Amino acid sequence: MVLSLAVVLAGVAVFFVFVMPHGSDDPEVKVVENIESTLTAYARQAPYPASAPAGLPDLFKPTSVRITLPSGGTSDGDTARLTIGYVVDRPGDRTFTRFLQSNAADAVQAILGDRPVTGSVDVAGESWDERRDDRGHLALSREQGGVTTIIDDGGGPGGAEQADLVALAAAVRPVKVGAVEVGAASAGPA
Repeated sequence: MVLSLAVVLAGVAVFFVFVMPHGSDDPEVKVVENIESTLTAYARQAPYPASAPAGLPDLFKPTSVRITLPSGGTSDGDTARLTIGYVVDRPGDRTFTRFLQSNAADAVQAILGDRPVTGSVDVAGESWDERRDDRGHLALSREQGGVTTIIDDGGGPGGAEQADLVALAAAVRPVKVGAVEVGAASAGPA
């Protein structure tokens, strides 16, 4: 009986060592391809001058893009929303952040709930509201010309640090449509 148990345990050990994945390598980040064309299409149809991060360091990798355009004739009226999720991909340390922009009157409430303004952050000469929740998650927000821009750490485990959120905020630029910048009046910091 002991001999049989030893044989079974040896088989389990061999299986564990040679077959089970050990997770030593991080899986590759799946990046959204050709994000510029999606942003250009959004900027053409948005009811406000759209802006988005541009010229980010390579460690910022866009992993998701969601757009909501005005549906016309519904209670949303001319409300539009752009959301871009990013992985900040440092060797051995992946964190997450997202960029949101909307002309909805209740954009901050809809995205961040009742998270209060807890301070302000200077980003390239522009003031952004700092909003921390009771768990320490951080968001930066700014309202300009009826358009709200929010950059946050995603509100979950693995959220990006403040320096990464500030870098993302500093990269916000008007979206170019063809050779023309759309949104020059509500451009982010230059």
